Amino acid sequence: MNPTAAVPSPLWRRALPASLPYLLLFLGLVLLLLHHRTVLPDREISLLLSGLPAPFFYVWSVLCRSGNVEVELPVLLVAGGLLWRRRERERPVLMAFLVVLVLGTLLEHLLKMNLPRYAPPEEFQHDPLTGWEIFFPAHFHVISSFPSGHTFRVLLILLFVDRYFPRFRPAVLVWALLIMAGVVALGWHWSSDVLGSLLLVLFLRPWLDTLGKSIKKS
Repeated sequence: MNPTAAVPSPLWRRALPASLPYLLLFLGLVLLLLHHRTVLPDREISLLLSGLPAPFFYVWSVLCRSGNVEVELPVLLVAGGLLWRRRERERPVLMAFLVVLVLGTLLEHLLKMNLPRYAPPEEFQHDPLTGWEIFFPAHFHVISSFPSGHTFRVLLILLFVDRYFPRFRPAVLVWALLIMAGVVALGWHWSSDVLGSLLLVLFLRPWLDTLGKSIKKS
């Protein structure tokens, strides 16, 4: 071993500078929510989407249910399991994706249980498949809506696909953007709920990217 070789800096030192601004923006958004500063823009965006033709809501109703946890989780576990067997060097990154998914889901529910943030009222509810949740048993509407779990998961899947299946990146990006718009159009979420989840994923991305780069260099 060369004693003069540069010792790589800790992972947190490489990831934190890129991720910290998004964490601060997320915390700032939470403060705005607590002081009801997002009510007007949220309502305006929801009203704008409410004026779309009815076929849009049928498409979104089906599409957004593909972002339910009971649909996405098995797909991620199967894909991750196959990669775990074939790419031993990638196991730390795969484990990190799993940890982020689990902790992110727990954080989502923790915030929904503790923040005084109510889901859009009935006037913004445009889901034509409401009442058909028997086909999607893990999907249910909660009183609180911040942040958007659908947005968090689809963006995490986008990062996963970007790393392991880059040829599918454009299709998954379109799918993710449609779901992010759809959950607002259907009345499942406010636009600030979607923004909150986007900021969380942007905060987490540098950590996953830095871990992946360190594995390539090792």
